[in-house]
Amino acid sequence: MNVTDQWPGTVRKAVLGAVVAGYGLALAAFLIPIIGGDFTIWSELPGAIVIAAVVAVPPTLAALSMRNRSLLLLPAGVLGLAGALGLLSIFGLPLVILGLIWFWAYLKVAPRGHFLRKFGMVLVPLLWLGAFVALFIHLDPQCEQRLSDGTVQQVDPVIRGFESGWAWEVDTSTFSGSGIVSADVAFEACASDTVVPWEAALSMLLSTASVAVAWLLGGTTNPEDADLSRETQPLDSAD
Repeated sequence: MNVTDQWPGTVRKAVLGAVVAGYGLALAAFLIPIIGGDFTIWSELPGAIVIAAVVAVPPTLAALSMRNRSLLLLPAGVLGLAGALGLLSIFGLPLVILGLIWFWAYLKVAPRGHFLRKFGMVLVPLLWLGAFVALFIHLDPQCEQRLSDGTVQQVDPVIRGFESGWAWEVDTSTFSGSGIVSADVAFEACASDTVVPWEAALSMLLSTASVAVAWLLGGTTNPEDADLSRETQPLDSAD
C-alpha cells in the first residue's frame, strides 16, 4: 500500500496545490528575466534557466514526497523557509509561504524514527545553497549595446569601470544599469555580474545533487511507519 493513500485529504491537497504553485513560481523565475531583462534573450537565458532550477528544487522534493517518501517534506519545507533569507529576491516570500505548507504537512504525516535519515537531510539545504552561491562567487560583468539599426554588440565592461574576478577580491559593488548613450546607440545595458556557462553548469549540478541526496536519504516509508494519529480519515475498503 502507498503510505500516501493514508495521508489526510487536506494534507494531500495542500501538498499538491503547493507543488503546482511552486512550479508556477519556477516558471515565473524563468520568464521574468527573459521578458523583462535588459540584455538579449541569449544573454539572459543561462541565468534564467539556473534560477528557475534552484526555485524548482523545493516543489520537486515535495512532489517526490508523494512517492512513499514523506520524509522529503522536511527538506522541502526547510528550503521554502530559506526564502526568508532574501536570497531569491521577489521569489523569497512566496517560497516561504509554500515552505510553511510543506512543513505543516510534514508535521502531520512525518514517519516515526528514521533519525539518521532526518539528520542527514542537512546536506540537502547545504547543496541547495551551494547551487545559489555558485552563481555569484565569481563576478562576470557584461555590457551590451543595441544600435539604432537593431544591431547588438558587446562592449568591454572594463571601459565602463567593471572588474572581473572572485567576489571577495573585486572592489566594485554589484551594479546594473541601462540607458541611452548616444544617437547611434539606442540602448546600453551593463551589469557587474552575469551568469556564465561554468557557473550555470555548477549550479545545475548542485541543484540536481540536492534532489538526489534527498531521494536517497528519504527512503521509502511503510504504512506502519507513518504517524497519522494527529489527523485521520476513514479509508475506502475494497471488496
